[in-house]
Amino acid sequence: MKAILPLFGITTAACSAASVEVEMKEIVYRGGLVKFQIPKDWMEEYGSERGGMFFGNGPNSGTLRLDVITAESPRKLGANEPVALLEGIKGVEASVIRRLENGNAIASQIIHTSEDGTPITMYWWYVGSFVPPKHVRLANFSYTVLTSHENDEKIEAEVEMLGASIERIEFFPSIGNFSNSEN
Repeated sequence: MKAILPLFGITTAACSAASVEVEMKEIVYRGGLVKFQIPKDWMEEYGSERGGMFFGNGPNSGTLRLDVITAESPRKLGANEPVALLEGIKGVEASVIRRLENGNAIASQIIHTSEDGTPITMYWWYVGSFVPPKHVRLANFSYTVLTSHENDEKIEAEVEMLGASIERIEFFPSIGNFSNSEN
């Protein structure tokens, strides 16, 4: 990511892999539980019970999915809980977990699998957040593309842009009190 420039609530992201500027829009997920940015022209779909899907309208577009889990502990938790939360995710190596300046922790992994016999690549980002005194939140982002296109310049630029956007995710700072809108 070369530059992020505020522009009336929309940012412009210049991704080095493609050297193309992309206008971004803010997603206020589930009324403010989570805020992050995606390309302005991407479509949004939300499930009634859980999750959101975000995708471009072009050929070979990938699909970004988001699910958020909030959990309560019977005991008070400490500020290191986001790291501990990510350490408990299957397949996430401790060496890839990073503490972010805002107190969240992030980890990522790439999984190659297939769906209905078609090879797909899933880029995963996990972001953990501590909500004092006894809660944690986990945002699970996955970006799925056809494996045959994972090395396309456009896909590489989108993965870079999404990773940078997800690192800047904002969680609602307390339990409850955020608007429970349809998205």
